[in-house]
Amino acid sequence: MKFFGRNDNTCDKCKQKFKTHEELIRHARHDHHHVIPKCAECGKEFIHEKDRLHHAKEERQKKLSKRGID
Repeated sequence: MKFFGRNDNTCDKCKQKFKTHEELIRHARHDHHHVIPKCAECGKEFIHEKDRLHHAKEERQKKLSKRGID
């Protein structure tokens, strides 16, 4: 699964690779005791806070577009 500019599921700390984003999240949480940022709206989890912020901005834009506010 791709997430905001990252094409793989490689751990930034130990460089271990995973098949899925979910496996990477589980690894980061368990092996590195990493607190996983989560979207308050949809619950999607991110490895980096900057990715969550980018996601939140895009989600906010989508909501405004649906309301006809640009």
